[in-house]
Amino acid sequence: MSSSTISPRFSEIPPETKRRVYKWLVVSAFAISPLLIWPGITRWLLTTSFLPHSYCYLQNRALVWTHVAADLLIGISYLSISATLGYLVYKARRNIPFHWMFLAFGLFIIACGGTHFVEVVTIWVPIYIFSAVVKLFTAGASLTAAVILPGIVSDVLELVQRAQASEHTNAKLRASEERKEALLREVHHRVKNNLAVICSLLYLQSTHTDDKESVQIFRDMENRVHSMALVHETLYDSENLARVNFAEYANALAKDILSSHRGPGTAICLKSDLEPVIMSMDLAVPCGLILNELVSNALKHAFPDGAAGEIRMTLHSGPQGICVLRVEDSGVGIPASLDVDRNKSLGLRLVKSLTKQIRGAFELVRIGPGTSAQLHFPVDPYAP
Repeated sequence: MSSSTISPRFSEIPPETKRRVYKWLVVSAFAISPLLIWPGITRWLLTTSFLPHSYCYLQNRALVWTHVAADLLIGISYLSISATLGYLVYKARRNIPFHWMFLAFGLFIIACGGTHFVEVVTIWVPIYIFSAVVKLFTAGASLTAAVILPGIVSDVLELVQRAQASEHTNAKLRASEERKEALLREVHHRVKNNLAVICSLLYLQSTHTDDKESVQIFRDMENRVHSMALVHETLYDSENLARVNFAEYANALAKDILSSHRGPGTAICLKSDLEPVIMSMDLAVPCGLILNELVSNALKHAFPDGAAGEIRMTLHSGPQGICVLRVEDSGVGIPASLDVDRNKSLGLRLVKSLTKQIRGAFELVRIGPGTSAQLHFPVDPYAP
């Protein structure tokens, strides 16, 4: 019963760990075997029929404790360094080249530390034969490290050259990306300026006609172009030139629309609850145009004769990457006879067309009081 319990656990041990255990067992067996074969060797190694070092120092307390303190500090430092190297090799043995060289240095440093600890003991206990054996072991570890080190110098230099070449290549790539980023910022800036010029032309054209319907058409076109220009302005000012924080963009756009429609005596306030949603420019532009239509329609139709009211704008992301954009007002509400699907106004036709383009769903419903326009659309978090 016990064997059936132990063997599965042993089989779960990784092969690399098993090999490491076997190596330590073999090394330990070689180290202990002389003591088992020749029991007298221990007494011989620890022979104390000599004078301790304190006699060589003439029992001078200051000199004795200076040597003791110095040897202890050196020994502790050696052990600390070797422990750090061993931990480093253990944690990053698959990533550090020549990790066996670190082990060789660790063994050398441990041996040096042991030599200094033995020197402390021999101040009072003259185990000079054991001290000589420790020094022989230290000499062997030192020679091993000294012989191994020159053989890897060329490989280390090659790694350094590769690292320098890689850093040079990375520097070129960074410079190239910075140039592309600067160019892209300039493109966004120029597109924004060109769209601003179009907005100015539409505004100037609206001032040269007395037909109220024509003036409204020009103003609506101006707002739509401005919504596209604002996307480029937002990208130009952001760190990421490919993606827009739609919450910031929507808030700025709604305030601009409200400002352009605000007249004397207007008492309409805008409230927003916008969750930060990051989206690509290809999605932000149509969503911005839809938002422009929804807020503009609320301002034009929900509050007749300059009535006071409130427009609430919310943006939330739901499960499976679906976002919900709502524009609600406290106005008079949509007429009961209005059929959203069959209505031929340019604004609603544009909203339905853009909704289809972004694979979303649009709904316009009455609430008490006012109207709620809801847009559901998917946002790909990995889109460029």
